[in-house]
Amino acid sequence: MKYLQAHRVSSHDKRYAYASGRIRALEMRLLGRQRLERIAEARDLGEALRLLSDTDYAVHFDEIEDIGYLGCLDNELRRVLDLIDDLSLDPDVTDILRLKYDFHNLKVAVREKVSGRDLKHLYFDYARYSPDVLKAAMIAETLDDLPDCLIDPASVALEMVSKSLDPSQGDIVIDRSMFAVFLERARNYGSIYLEALVRTWIDLANIRSFMRGRYLGIEARSLPDLLIPDGFVRISDLCETFLLPLDEVRQGFQFSPYRGIIEIGGEAIERDGVFVDLEREIDNYLISFLRLTHYFTFGVELIIAYGLLKENEIKMLRLILAAKERGIEAETLKGRIANVE
Repeated sequence: MKYLQAHRVSSHDKRYAYASGRIRALEMRLLGRQRLERIAEARDLGEALRLLSDTDYAVHFDEIEDIGYLGCLDNELRRVLDLIDDLSLDPDVTDILRLKYDFHNLKVAVREKVSGRDLKHLYFDYARYSPDVLKAAMIAETLDDLPDCLIDPASVALEMVSKSLDPSQGDIVIDRSMFAVFLERARNYGSIYLEALVRTWIDLANIRSFMRGRYLGIEARSLPDLLIPDGFVRISDLCETFLLPLDEVRQGFQFSPYRGIIEIGGEAIERDGVFVDLEREIDNYLISFLRLTHYFTFGVELIIAYGLLKENEIKMLRLILAAKERGIEAETLKGRIANVE
């Protein structure tokens, strides 16, 4: 990794000795790429679910007739988030994992307020704060009733979307606030790894916006409005290469750890107009970064990395099981599965 030498910043916070042992044991139960590919090769949804019968997901299958397989996946994520809450000695830091869903719910609440539509199916109920709190504050326009970290983005996003009627403008305002909160918490905690994780997360979001903007042919002057500050890659560098041919963009990233994402993802977009390869390479990069916690002995970093790895696993299973339900071919699915080993 260009931006982080994990063995030099590895955590040895002995307060987390017990928690780290629990996490190491749980990491052994994460589904590897080979297991996910076998599930993708299943004949149908029923067989795919049977292949999960000896995993942590099976404990939720007693409810599958009532809540479906998506409900089971949601329950597993709730279980993991609850476990992380129990293991954490630094909730301001581990709350990053739940607050991500609060900021998502805020986007939904803004859209509901402006459109007048009922979007309750888009809310996540495993966020830190109840979606009902967000909805009530938005409807009554009593934004001061919101948690502190959501007040400013809610106010700015609501004003922007009300004027433009473009929900995407509110989304970027909320995303910027979210990453600012995450970065502040990582820096306050004093973890080089967690700060680098958030900045990497920002870079990956910006690369996705950069590549989508190129594909959609947006004007170069509009690109900065889509990007988030404080990543490792300067926004000015992305703007300067935005209109260049892919070969020249790749050359600009020649010495960047993100070169493979640009090369593989960019070529697939230009060749086939698909973003599957880009999303897979983004997932691959994030997973490889999270795996750097293997260098760590103890620490809250292990807990956060495990939570994000588990979240990615659940995302992959949602994709695979939904595809099995629709009869999508296994080979199509395999191209989306990240390198989770």
